[in-house]
Amino acid sequence: MFIIREILILFGVCLAATAVSAALPVAVPASVLAMVLILALLGLKLLREESVKGLCDGLQKNMAFLFLPAGVGMLEELEVFRASGLALLAVCAAGTLLTFAAAALTVKAVLALQRRAKR
Repeated sequence: MFIIREILILFGVCLAATAVSAALPVAVPASVLAMVLILALLGLKLLREESVKGLCDGLQKNMAFLFLPAGVGMLEELEVFRASGLALLAVCAAGTLLTFAAAALTVKAVLALQRRAKR
């Protein structure tokens, strides 16, 4: 019974994010808005972690399964990858480096904020 409640909470957040995304004058993915909304609800203590923990843990454990459709879709476009493989490889490498840098700077900033908050 608890899993149904957790699914309803997450679907409700996703539905709200989809509505907000459709109403915005700029294109913002509803999935990104849903993550921000979940973060805000958890941060404001309007939603308890225990309310969605079971479902989120299950989704996280099976995350590889969620990427299967994307992998199959990439196989359908194999000729595109062959034609521009070097350029795609360069973009992936640059994107990976930028992601690492952004993650490192974010962790550094959060740690600094946490140290400041403890003082």
